[in-house]
Amino acid sequence: MSDDSMRHSSASLSAGEIAIERGGSPYGGARVVRLDDFEAASSMEPSQLDAYKRRFGLLFADESTRRRGGLGVVVRVTNVFGEQFALKTLAIPERDELVGEAEHERLVKGLRQSFRQEFECHKAVSGLKGFPRLYGMGNLDGVPAIVMEWVRGESLAQVCDELAVEASGRMAPLVAAQIGRDIFELLSRMDFIEGGFVHRDISLGNVMVKTLRRSIREQVEDGSFDVCLVDFGSSTPAAVRGSSFTSTASFTRRATVDFAPPEMLTDDIENLEALRMSPKIDVYATAGVVYRLACGRPPDDFSAKENVEGAPSSPYRVKVGAPPARGCFAHIAAADVFQVLACEPAVGQALRRAAATLDGPLDAEEARDALSFVDEQLNELLLPCLAAQQAARPAAAEMQSALAAFCGHYLDNVACSLKGEPLIPCMLNGMPEGFAREALSARSVARTVAKTVAAVVWLVVVVATGALADGLEASFSWGGLLWRGALAGPAVSAALAAPAIAGIACRAGSRATRAGFMRGTLGLAVAAAAVAAIATHIATNPSAAQQSLVAALFAAAVAGWCPLVADFALAPAVAVRRARTRQSLPTASNAGGANGVGPGDARALEEAQGRNEASCDGAPREDGNDGKESDYGK
Repeated sequence: MSDDSMRHSSASLSAGEIAIERGGSPYGGARVVRLDDFEAASSMEPSQLDAYKRRFGLLFADESTRRRGGLGVVVRVTNVFGEQFALKTLAIPERDELVGEAEHERLVKGLRQSFRQEFECHKAVSGLKGFPRLYGMGNLDGVPAIVMEWVRGESLAQVCDELAVEASGRMAPLVAAQIGRDIFELLSRMDFIEGGFVHRDISLGNVMVKTLRRSIREQVEDGSFDVCLVDFGSSTPAAVRGSSFTSTASFTRRATVDFAPPEMLTDDIENLEALRMSPKIDVYATAGVVYRLACGRPPDDFSAKENVEGAPSSPYRVKVGAPPARGCFAHIAAADVFQVLACEPAVGQALRRAAATLDGPLDAEEARDALSFVDEQLNELLLPCLAAQQAARPAAAEMQSALAAFCGHYLDNVACSLKGEPLIPCMLNGMPEGFAREALSARSVARTVAKTVAAVVWLVVVVATGALADGLEASFSWGGLLWRGALAGPAVSAALAAPAIAGIACRAGSRATRAGFMRGTLGLAVAAAAVAAIATHIATNPSAAQQSLVAALFAAAVAGWCPLVADFALAPAVAVRRARTRQSLPTASNAGGANGVGPGDARALEEAQGRNEASCDGAPREDGNDGKESDYGK
């Protein structure tokens, strides 16, 4: 903060204090909050510290925004400059008559220590994207309070209802995976913190989707979400691992039961402290959140599990007793799959485009079957994360990469599944789960060898031809254009390299798809034809050199095309396709109307989309959720 802004801060604050002394408030009936002993979250020069503290010395709390958040109560506050923050004050319970004064004091002391540790944990991630900025900590009437960024947006607890695409509250599998991908990206960033960092309470309520720049619907359309982790009451960075929340005082602070891994729900297993420091805790919880978004329920159903005596089993026993059931996603669970597709325009369009290549119309069951087969890849990613044994879970970075592949190839895989072609897999731990690893390894080796040989040949042809042609006498004549002189070696090499470069550029990132291969081949062919057209108008001395240049161009183009072929033909693809016998497809006359989607008439999808526009664009739903954004801070 500059000296001028410091002086302005000091003057403005004095004006605000004068207003309060006169019995008024610049913010109407807001409660006045004064923080004492304010401690900045970051170090700064003493000359700057005084002005910084003045920003938070006098605040105005909007009680209508009060929320419970972990160990404290959160309310939105505004300073005299109009800046908004979240103020989290420790919630100290009143002493129960049955609790002794000494025991109550010990509990309060533990709560204060835990609240202080939450502040220290928040410091570790305050500078990272996807985490609320931390400003400092002070005392409000003797009770510790933390000042942090007020996150404008909605929690996943609100978003999951707003974005549900069928009656049981399931999100579209692609949207759930995109949210999961972006949360796992945040977890990957925490690995860069010195010593590591573990949140330990990732849940629907502790993940926010920011809406300051883009609405929820815009983020769904973009396929990317501005997610933010909040509430660090159970977190632990390496710097404060000496005291765990789970052993502070006589109370236990654990994660949300629905999403917590087994090691967070018991005190009776070996090496517990080390297990509770592992990032694999957050991997388990995040996978559980994605499972809930995609399936409409958490991975485990505690109400349905009983022990041998008929009493409900403990959550720990349920989680270690048996793995969660495979997720049942929206496309297979919905009564009308076309109504779900009405909320997924891109997926519906991909399905219509693929249906146009079939010999007959597509019915609802065929569409459901194709989509469900693609969705099963999400199960293959989530279930390993929900393993009871911590060591069996993948790392956050691996899950982020695998979910990114699932999302990136989803539309292509919809078309592949409908046509009965192998899917492009999402990779976990470097290999696709559940498929023949030996076959995939052989394909990978063959692809690498083929691309390496082609690259070496291409490089030798381009470099050697350029070197040999350098200084060669030549003339160029095309229409009225005439040039005579010596060829430049680098220019010859650039011309020979152009087709391969054009092919790779036209293919973009779709190396494993037919569309990408066709684009790359077309780009290479057009560039090679253009260079060949120019070469035919060049005369060299000796004349035999011209034929050598054309031959070199052909060799360079073929060598440049080979990697495109290898990437497509030897791409890691699903080797085993579920056996499915396509039933006799109905003709246009007996398709049954509502369920028929033909190659030239895909009205079923379009009509379903028209019928459900209101329920998919933020309009009020039957459950009363009007889809409006809300401010929420923790």
